[in-house]
Amino acid sequence: MPHGMSWFDLLLPYISQWRDQLQQFTGLSYIEKTPISIQYVIALIFISLLIILLVLSVRPKLTNIEKGLMPDARLNTRTFFEMMIEGVLNMMDTTMSRKHALFFLPLIATCAFMIFFSNFLGLIPGFLPPTANFNTTFSMAVIIFFVTHIYGVKEQGLRYFAHFFGPIRKWYAFPFMLMMFAIEVVSHLSRPLSLGVRLAGNMLADHTVVATFTLLVPFLLPVPMLLLGVLVCIVQVAVFCILSMVYIGMAVAHEEH
Repeated sequence: MPHGMSWFDLLLPYISQWRDQLQQFTGLSYIEKTPISIQYVIALIFISLLIILLVLSVRPKLTNIEKGLMPDARLNTRTFFEMMIEGVLNMMDTTMSRKHALFFLPLIATCAFMIFFSNFLGLIPGFLPPTANFNTTFSMAVIIFFVTHIYGVKEQGLRYFAHFFGPIRKWYAFPFMLMMFAIEVVSHLSRPLSLGVRLAGNMLADHTVVATFTLLVPFLLPVPMLLLGVLVCIVQVAVFCILSMVYIGMAVAHEEH
């Protein structure tokens, strides 16, 4: 299948006819300055609708107290969501207080589910993972960036910016404080870029490797490459979420702690 195309071209034949019109409507990417691939947009919408449908399918069991108290004996949609959320919450407890972990759980868990399903969509031959596009990953990273600093200021006030000047805050260390401030600003501004590039780069490489080996052996999917792809998908979910937790946890933590 040609690069930039997926099974959505067959499922939605009108998309191919409207591709040029849609790309003119969406314009160029703010980051890459190239036309936005409609296939990644469609894939992201598909993943969003899939997650919403899965959540709605387990909602009746969670709202029913009698059914919600007892966990299911086998792995299903409900137990999968519970395991994912519990795992994310346990990781958040190691980087921030329980109060903050519960508050930021919806954000981090949403990122985890979006990245997880997007990554695994790329393992299905003929589909493009939305997370292989830098525009997708950078937009999520920007949200984490703004949440980090907005709630850092909300939690600590203007004292939040004090750590930008380093540990030594004396008049004789003023040049050192200015240098530390510049370094911290550059470091914080580079976080969305590093988060977005890391995730998009790894998923693009993973998708390319799996797709290449699948084309070489079309009737026998290379199992080792597929297992490696599964590992990469899971690791990238963990890396993005853990870094996001660390950034937010450092921002909302009080200096005395």
